[in-house]
Amino acid sequence: MKKKKKDTKKADMPEFEFKEFTPEEDAVYHEAVEKFRAAVDSGRTLQQAYDSFPIADKSLETIIRADFLKIMIAELHFGKGMTIDDLAGKFGVGTTLIQDTMKRMLQEAGVSAANQFGQEFGSLEQPTND
Repeated sequence: MKKKKKDTKKADMPEFEFKEFTPEEDAVYHEAVEKFRAAVDSGRTLQQAYDSFPIADKSLETIIRADFLKIMIAELHFGKGMTIDDLAGKFGVGTTLIQDTMKRMLQEAGVSAANQFGQEFGSLEQPTND
């Protein structure tokens, strides 16, 4: 029996837009991360930490909350070797949230690396004689 040839498609890198903060947004960002970190360090869950410092701009709040979780995963999991289960327990969230956030982090890092490579060295694609 002959196998069908599978079509191989080039996987496109997902598009990510990284927000450029105004000076005011940057100040809110850093204050929020500091407050969230203090709350988590004192034993509060992730949601309790978020609730401890409400942010008026809901789109900015979403970005800051997502970034904070990424920061904590980078520090505690990648930096200190804390397991996904332990992270989930510490933050009072499911392991799926931690895993999905880690996947997103790695995608963003890959996109950033590819963009940087492209800026420094040009395209990854080789020209053809078609």
